[in-house]
Amino acid sequence: MTHPIHPMLVHFPIALLFVSVLFDLIFFYTGREEFKKGGFWLLILGWVAGLAATLSGTWSEDIVEKAGVPKAAIELHETFAFSTLALFAGLMLVRFWIRNRWSSRDRLLYAGMAMIGLALLATTGFWGGDLVYRYGAGVQPNALNAPAVISAPSVENGKTGG
Repeated sequence: MTHPIHPMLVHFPIALLFVSVLFDLIFFYTGREEFKKGGFWLLILGWVAGLAATLSGTWSEDIVEKAGVPKAAIELHETFAFSTLALFAGLMLVRFWIRNRWSSRDRLLYAGMAMIGLALLATTGFWGGDLVYRYGAGVQPNALNAPAVISAPSVENGKTGG
């Protein structure tokens, strides 16, 4: 795969899964069913988006490695990605299993798992950013010397102009 699809996809699971957990916490606090339903569907969409992001990242692994990114750094990011997917899959199973029988204990357990999931998700994103900003993963070798698509206005003597 030569087109960088992975960076196009990674933002969706991050946003969807964070908002899913937020909706679940609001449901636990208020008891409003619409937040429970919204959190459930956001969880499913976020997991599917996470799967797509993880698969596209796996497909890009060889290209990034050939560009000089250390294998250990790639594997660390990948390990966190798969762990994050597994934990959120576990949360989906809990949601299917519990359905409408949320006890206080269930809510506490679910919220704890969700917080761990968000920590894993954030860590996955951190290590992905590290691959780009430290090692230049996915960045074209001549990107810094490429001409700008839109040139910035010149500034001379405090005046802007072309």
